[in-house]
Amino acid sequence: MVYRYFALVILLTVPLWIAGHFIDTAPHLPIALPVSALMAFLPAALALIFVWREGGASAAKRLFARSFDWRRTTNKVWYLPAVLFMPATLAIGYAVQTSMGVELPAPRIELLVIPIFFAMFFVAGLGEEIGWQGYAYDRMKGSALKVALVIGTVWMVWHIIPFFQTGRSTEWVVWHCGVTILLRIVTVWLYVNGGRSVFIAALFHAMCNVAFFLYPVYGSHYDPVSTFVILGIAVVAILWLWGPQTLGRFRFRQR
Repeated sequence: MVYRYFALVILLTVPLWIAGHFIDTAPHLPIALPVSALMAFLPAALALIFVWREGGASAAKRLFARSFDWRRTTNKVWYLPAVLFMPATLAIGYAVQTSMGVELPAPRIELLVIPIFFAMFFVAGLGEEIGWQGYAYDRMKGSALKVALVIGTVWMVWHIIPFFQTGRSTEWVVWHCGVTILLRIVTVWLYVNGGRSVFIAALFHAMCNVAFFLYPVYGSHYDPVSTFVILGIAVVAILWLWGPQTLGRFRFRQR
């Protein structure tokens, strides 16, 4: 059923990919966001339909209610990495690039833009994470790492055409696809340790996009290569410390 869900999400996204080919939103937006980005709401919509068919309207309502299930996260410390992980990653990347002599513009972050971006990307994040984490992850078997890689691969494939529709090079897309898979592993890590909260997954998802589209000036000069390397190091540390089987058993606590 889950793999049928994945296939249907991709199939129903095709019309939006086609629309993105003909409709250019670039002149109207300060960030590179194609019209196919509207696909963000398909995973949640389909998940709610699938759950409705499985358990009726009450089951669909319970899944939708998980949009704001922050009470599942009993240890509120996990909100810190959910909010700061990606901004810190890109800040490190900026420092590394400048130290290597790469000429980058000084960051210009307009404070009034941040809440607008956050609201926009949080709603879109819920549109995805209700499906990816709330529906698909909880129904898949295998280790946390294996499931994260499966969902991450689907997530990556789903994004490839929109990546190209922003005018990116093939090299950029390849490296950012790697970033996408690593981010799904981090999402699962936060989801598991956050009490399987869809809210914390959507919060992290939103902060990733806020960081991407503000770095350092409305998403200019973002380098997926350095981001992939930094994220890769972070993910290796997470897997070593929390374990690939559950991503939720901190090794130094298990004595």
